[in-house]
Amino acid sequence: MRLIVQIYNSYGMVMGMTSYIAVGGKFRQTRITQTYAVVMNAITLILLPMGFWKSAQIMTMAKWLPSYMWITPYVLFSINYIVIAHTLISRCYRDAMLIDLQVVIIQVNREMSRTGKGINSKLRQLFILKTFTLSYLCLSYLLGIFICQYGLPSSHVWIGFLVNIFLSILILNTYFYFISFWQIARGYDIVSQRLKEISLDKSMDPKAQAEEIRGLWALHATLSRTARGINRHYGPQMLASRFDYFMFSIINGYLGTVYSHYDQSDSIDKFFGALLYWIRSFDFFLNDYICDLVTQYQNQPKYFVTEGSMSNEMSSFLIYNSSTRLDLMVCGLYPVNRNKWLQMIASIVVHTIMLLQFHLVMSKK
Repeated sequence: MRLIVQIYNSYGMVMGMTSYIAVGGKFRQTRITQTYAVVMNAITLILLPMGFWKSAQIMTMAKWLPSYMWITPYVLFSINYIVIAHTLISRCYRDAMLIDLQVVIIQVNREMSRTGKGINSKLRQLFILKTFTLSYLCLSYLLGIFICQYGLPSSHVWIGFLVNIFLSILILNTYFYFISFWQIARGYDIVSQRLKEISLDKSMDPKAQAEEIRGLWALHATLSRTARGINRHYGPQMLASRFDYFMFSIINGYLGTVYSHYDQSDSIDKFFGALLYWIRSFDFFLNDYICDLVTQYQNQPKYFVTEGSMSNEMSSFLIYNSSTRLDLMVCGLYPVNRNKWLQMIASIVVHTIMLLQFHLVMSKK
């Protein structure tokens, strides 16, 4: 798992999303990586508008796209550019959080190696699923150049290559967000496992038990503080990413429906587009799910503690745990959880239907 994270961190550095590189399990920053990130950001922000503009022009020339909906590609690519620009400009906030996150990762890894604990199956499955969706989406953007632009002039292919490569920034940004909270959830789970062992171990020395609880308390507090920092720094970026996904789903849902009813459409194009659409949706769902899981793990009830055998340290920790709640709000506007994702999906369906109704009305004129 560490190798996978390091690979995608290196990919993010190549794309200019971070000036830190993972070396030996630690994040390192040099003047060379800082300069490279600034230069790469400048190149992206200057060249990408031209690539998006040309791509939008190519899409408007498609025979299956209604003439009265010519503006949809321009709207979609404009939102893509705004979100990518915001992601790159706010790079310093993500970089600042990497150092705090590194401290947490080291503490959690030390606790896991000391106690012999491992990652629970749910977190392991979530990590695998998120890595799969990211890998598939990045690969699909590259394959889309050959599938969707086959037969076009080489200049158009190079423009599509530029656009599709930098579109992966939108996916990679949410992956860093997911991994950050995944590490927090891993830490909370270790704390809960150790507390359960301590409470059930009747032969443990009281002084050693008190020392263990104080150490777990300190780790729990560090996790909560880091989680709030991640939520604060990533908040504006995730708000922009949510809006980008919202518009992506509506516009591509409409365009996909129109293209699927086009007489000369290819089956492989329809299958490729539909699979990309649904995997992008599942990928975004995982972001909300991990936040929901972090909140559950942070304030998980400790039913295994019995009142009669509770020490003063354990009692104090349980009071702290029950009175401390981690509310992950995006810019203070809404909570991040599975219910909010379902509400967003319902809104996407409604707006997509409205676009299709507009299409039906205009097609009859």
